[in-house]
Amino acid sequence: MNRYLFLIIILLLSSNCAMRINTELQIPYNTEKSLSSHFVIRDIEERNHAVEKSDAWLKRSYSSFMIKNLMDIPEEDYGDYKKYLHNGNLYIIVHPAYYVFFGRDSYYLDEIPEENQVELFINSPSFSPKVSLIKAQEKNMRDFLEYSSTTKKLVILILPGNYKRYKGYKFRKTSDEYMRYINEVTNESLSVLYLYSDKPNRGTLSEKTMSRLLRFFNAIDPKSVLIGGAYLGRCVEDLYVNLTRFVNDKVYIVPELITVASSDVSIFQAMTLIKPDGTIDIRRLTHEIENNSIGNQSDTPKIKNLY
Repeated sequence: MNRYLFLIIILLLSSNCAMRINTELQIPYNTEKSLSSHFVIRDIEERNHAVEKSDAWLKRSYSSFMIKNLMDIPEEDYGDYKKYLHNGNLYIIVHPAYYVFFGRDSYYLDEIPEENQVELFINSPSFSPKVSLIKAQEKNMRDFLEYSSTTKKLVILILPGNYKRYKGYKFRKTSDEYMRYINEVTNESLSVLYLYSDKPNRGTLSEKTMSRLLRFFNAIDPKSVLIGGAYLGRCVEDLYVNLTRFVNDKVYIVPELITVASSDVSIFQAMTLIKPDGTIDIRRLTHEIENNSIGNQSDTPKIKNLY
């Protein structure tokens, strides 16, 4: 009887997760709330609902990335990017929005949607604590990228290598929805760069790409390298281990910018990580990462919180 009672309680708790999280654009964890920050949010929202809904912009968003590939920048210009460091920090995001474009069930589009796929995902109701957790994490990442690109903070995106041909890419037979999303949240910012991982489902970099990234590090000399993205214990850990071989004293994992794979978290953990308002309990998530009890990590990384 106790066993069945426990299952009933779990189901009741799970039903509370059949909610829509607050999807409004918010000031990210690493930014103090002020009058100017609220103006930034207003400007982002205006651009999202005006410029990025035009037919001309949408057509361009599917044709090429509107941010620069670090590999295409002359090395003599690397030092110019030091001015974009945020309090001396460089942010690296591994495989942003991976679940939305590579982790869900396959489906195809007949026409260009009004909203990008991440917006459609986080705006839909969720009946699983795990999916609620992923939605909250994807929202945090979206808000961070929108705000950081607009305010010119230095961010490097590690995009899945050769993803357009990867069988796991849900939109390889339709318009390039991943490209559109990256363009929408990075806003043609001069402070956001990208590189490709060696493989679409791993976070390691090729020897050539890593060599170029290390030369970039030497030119800008960041105080810290703060890593987020998808997934904890997988592609994020690949890059973390890769980098710590060269700049061990500066590299950290950031819980506020992490996405956990649904298979690497239990239903109970997911429920305890989501607050009643649909946001993530960052203190609890940090505790789980520090105790290596989430994310299928092979080692416990150094952590730095943004809040």
